[in-house]
Amino acid sequence: TVLMVEDNAEVLEFGATVLEEAGYVVVTATSADGALERVRQGLRFDLLFTDIVMPGALDGTALARAVGEIMPDARILMTTGWADRMADQTDGRAPLPLIGKPYRAADLLKRVEGLLDGHPGRG
Repeated sequence: TVLMVEDNAEVLEFGATVLEEAGYVVVTATSADGALERVRQGLRFDLLFTDIVMPGALDGTALARAVGEIMPDARILMTTGWADRMADQTDGRAPLPLIGKPYRAADLLKRVEGLLDGHPGRG
């Protein structure tokens, strides 16, 4: 299962569709605050795929840090339209994988499959 967090509706729909067509179960959220609330309520997933820059109290980096505390084994993939300026994003432990926007479907799938060891829909 992939938790995809993105405030841009078009990007959210594109990414979720690409992942679902590849066999992944996708849960979406439009804010880091909303996503974290769902995680605190018990939502479990294999991969957090989150935009970095979003409105609200939390950005994607803060969300990744909070998720890492709740679910230490969760894999995390960050995305941003500012990838050239943010290549060193961390969750407090180690640099996090980052894919720049706009991304192609094939590139997204390659990154997700690599992080999840190529097992669509597991978990």
